[in-house]
Amino acid sequence: MSAQGTITIVPSVHFSPTHRRRVRSTIRETEPDVVAVELDDRRYDRLEERSGRSPLELARELPPATAAAYTVLQAIQRTVVRLYGLDPGQTDMEAAVETAAELDIDVALIDDPIAETLSALADRVGPELLPKLFARTQRMGPDQQAKQLELLTTSFEDITSGEDVQPAIEQMRLLLPELTEIMIDRRDRSMGRRLHALRSEGHDVVAVVGAGHHLGIKRTLEDLEARDRDADSLESAETEFRGIDANATVPIRSPSRSVTRIPID
Repeated sequence: MSAQGTITIVPSVHFSPTHRRRVRSTIRETEPDVVAVELDDRRYDRLEERSGRSPLELARELPPATAAAYTVLQAIQRTVVRLYGLDPGQTDMEAAVETAAELDIDVALIDDPIAETLSALADRVGPELLPKLFARTQRMGPDQQAKQLELLTTSFEDITSGEDVQPAIEQMRLLLPELTEIMIDRRDRSMGRRLHALRSEGHDVVAVVGAGHHLGIKRTLEDLEARDRDADSLESAETEFRGIDANATVPIRSPSRSVTRIPID
């Protein structure tokens, strides 16, 4: 195993057939040591079971506010997926895990625990959000409104990198900065940190992530690589990544579903 591994990022739209094919072909052509996916233990287990959870089951597993937020997000996601004519029952993550299993490659779960993300979301999002959203929308100029309409007509099949969805991320940041920090920025930093840990262990990795996370993860990886090259930047880098647990772990699943842990120091 080499001293430093490599990372190949596959930015995708979760429910796109085109992107599922791209995920499969990249893994097969690259033949990495590890396939990293935008999942945590809970979501990986749900995928393996091929079953969802009803609101009642979620309420038993998660705090009530967190379960409610998760249920609403799932409903919104299903609606958007169907509006674009995609298949809500098939995802890029499923394709990645299945392909890894076919090639007997381990799967790394690099996303934050869903309960933590939803708990943070519940803390930041309250009844005042809708009035704020309305006020921010009213302040949008004609150019911003035109860009918003243009984004609604973008074909998912044309998305090949984070650059293609960056305008949508910036629109979200403008209208819903509270959600963007939790759903995008914080997870970008966490996933980048976990990928860096895998790379530092010498693993060659194919990472399958939503296109909206591509550029943020890439920036995190570049910053961490620069930190490793220049010990003098350690203090500034640690400040940049404040809020990420230094003792976090990367769950690694094999086709036999055994789990090991790789510390992130």
